[in-house]
Amino acid sequence: MIRIIRIILFISSVISAYDVRAVGRNSAVASNQSHDRTPVYTVVVDSHRWLVVEPDHLPQNAPLVVLLHGAHGSATSLVYLWSELHLPPARVACPDGLFSLEGTGFGWYHKEHQSDIVQSRDYLLKLVQRLGPKRPVIFAGFSQGAVMSIITGLHCQNKVLAIVSISGYVPNPSENLRDLKAPRSTPILMVHGQADATIPIADAHWGETNLKAQGYHPVFKTLAMGHGISQVSLNNIRDFLAVVLPKN
Repeated sequence: MIRIIRIILFISSVISAYDVRAVGRNSAVASNQSHDRTPVYTVVVDSHRWLVVEPDHLPQNAPLVVLLHGAHGSATSLVYLWSELHLPPARVACPDGLFSLEGTGFGWYHKEHQSDIVQSRDYLLKLVQRLGPKRPVIFAGFSQGAVMSIITGLHCQNKVLAIVSISGYVPNPSENLRDLKAPRSTPILMVHGQADATIPIADAHWGETNLKAQGYHPVFKTLAMGHGISQVSLNNIRDFLAVVLPKN
């Protein structure tokens, strides 16, 4: 009987970790940290979850890194991506997408609905002001998350150290590339698979063309892969970001 009570109390503590309304240690996620003992916290804003990975004694000039998952993903999808890159410490924030998608998981918009994209962009900008109002920011994402990284990053009022798009593109450029805040010198990396059947590489190049038309200078890397994240793509991202990150 005592053993059953202990099990019930343990399960209750795990469930409650996902329902905090302020930053706090998340024991449920922390249990997955076999390769990284950096604490993981949960933040819930407007009923949406963010996972925040932050080491103790974070340097004052360390950036806020916003990692955005693709369609049908969640906050957990990219939560350990930063540790895989072996880059200097940062406050890493991984949110759930605003919209529940049919089937499983979350997304940032439905079929390029512009109102969804704007809603997600404004929500992400709001969260940047909550989690790092004075910190430089890096936006990086996969697929739909790559789309939102480009659009949100270019509208962010903070100093944007870099924008990384993995298997992304720029929908509705006449709408999404208006009234931009980021300087034209902002580093942008676009990594795309030659064999991507979900977002054809031609769509990614079209986004590259539209960014160049706005005066930006994206670096485009074509890799021998499909729609996904490979070790080669991670190596390209690490090398790109190593140049722009502050030296502590």
